[in-house]
Amino acid sequence: MSLKRKFSRLVLLLLIVILVKTIVWSLLVPLWHFPDEQAHFGHIAYFAEGGSLPFGRQKDLTEEIAISEQILGTFRDEQGNNKFTYHPEYRIDYSDNMIGPQEQEIKNLPLKTRTNFVAKESAYYPRFFYQLSGIIYKLFYQSNIFVRVFAIRLFWIMAHLLTIWFVFGIAQLVFPKQPALVIISTTIMAFLPMLSFVSAGITSDNLHNLLFTAVIYFSLKLHQSFNFKNLLLLAFCLVLGFISKQQFVIAFIIVAPIFISLLIKNPKSIFKLFVSGLLALLLGIILAPEYFQDLVNVIIVNGQIPFFESKPTSQQVRPDYTLINHLVFSINHTIKEVLPWYWGVFNWLGVVLPRWVNRVLMRLLGMALIGLIIKLVSIIKSKVAMTKNWPLFYLIWTALVYFLVLFFWDFNHVRNNGFSFGMQGRYYFPVISAHMILLTLGYQQIIALFSRRLSRYLLLLLPIWFFVLQIIGLKTVAAAYYDLSSYQTFIIQASQYKPFFAKGMWLSSALIIYFLTSLYLIYQLTRFILKHEK
Repeated sequence: MSLKRKFSRLVLLLLIVILVKTIVWSLLVPLWHFPDEQAHFGHIAYFAEGGSLPFGRQKDLTEEIAISEQILGTFRDEQGNNKFTYHPEYRIDYSDNMIGPQEQEIKNLPLKTRTNFVAKESAYYPRFFYQLSGIIYKLFYQSNIFVRVFAIRLFWIMAHLLTIWFVFGIAQLVFPKQPALVIISTTIMAFLPMLSFVSAGITSDNLHNLLFTAVIYFSLKLHQSFNFKNLLLLAFCLVLGFISKQQFVIAFIIVAPIFISLLIKNPKSIFKLFVSGLLALLLGIILAPEYFQDLVNVIIVNGQIPFFESKPTSQQVRPDYTLINHLVFSINHTIKEVLPWYWGVFNWLGVVLPRWVNRVLMRLLGMALIGLIIKLVSIIKSKVAMTKNWPLFYLIWTALVYFLVLFFWDFNHVRNNGFSFGMQGRYYFPVISAHMILLTLGYQQIIALFSRRLSRYLLLLLPIWFFVLQIIGLKTVAAAYYDLSSYQTFIIQASQYKPFFAKGMWLSSALIIYFLTSLYLIYQLTRFILKHEK
């Protein structure tokens, strides 16, 4: 069998395992325990039931969602806390069978509870994600809330698969002659616990991460060789991303060098740039006319830049807060909270991965950073190598710009409001493709210092560690909600307050299939790396 065919089969196997893995996460996690899931589903419900967008001017949380949250302990008080906040030991009551004590009560809520709005909770983002999700909501409208929520969860798994596919494409551009590094960098991203966790729930982050990753991919393709199709797809991704989340404006900063380089190398391309931009803009206006109208009002009437609104100095809470202050705060906050949460934080921010796991990951990051510096030094010494490795420099640019924009945005937030927005690790997932590829490259540079035979085995440790990390993440989540003293007890509790396709043998089958396919993937990945890594 040819190398190309073996590689294609391995990639297909990886995608299948990723699909099963994400289904397992989706079925395992209880209702309203993904990041802000109740707010995002509330926005979907409001839009589907009322036909307009919630902007905080009225109550937008349905009585149905509110009742289910009160029963399940996730309804937040005026301070934003619920029964799980600051109490990771808290557990809801379980029955001794697969039906929760009040599960039928939630299932039997009358239809009128879906159109009665009782509180303010919805996420306030542009409409594109909620339009798409609303289609699934209406398709399962006659079903209970468990079916509707889990159906939307499963629908957005495709966004995760597409994200992984684009990461695979990016890795091929960075490592054109090293298929082992391509598959490894794709694998470690796919099995990062926090990304798996986020991708299995209802959140606009899934669409945001997909479109941002697609922007990085099409930018690299466009720089490699000018193609109007890729230019048009890049423009579409930029606009679709912008009507999904306001912070997608960062992508326009990141792609600026690509467009500048394109115009320098091919001045005649300005017409195609204009046409593709115009078509993308028209698509955005058609899909989200209200958003563009509000945008014009903000820019022209209020004179503000979206996502960077700043109060006059006289109205700022902390006008004396300096960049040095914020730099010191950000370094401490990143080391103590952002990095641990980047790998995994669950149960309403109350449960993280074991301490020893985070220590291993921090050492892995340090090793990769040293390796990356070694690589950059060797590249800088050769002008030819710098030209040849431009995709690597673009990924560094991407990761650096994204971090700096959030850094300055949070600095502005502190001056305006007196407190930090509270950066979380998942906020950096739009550029996680760059992070994981750079981590792989840095690690590979370090182990390359050993003998060729030993370095291949050391390289294999990286994806295997992330497989183990994924299992640790799953166990951490399961232990946060369910009794793991016996498999039967675990399945009984994990089946409660779920739709029929997340109960009993369905949940158990998904878990078994995932573990078996993962073992087979590890076996095939091991064979491939040991045989084909140069």
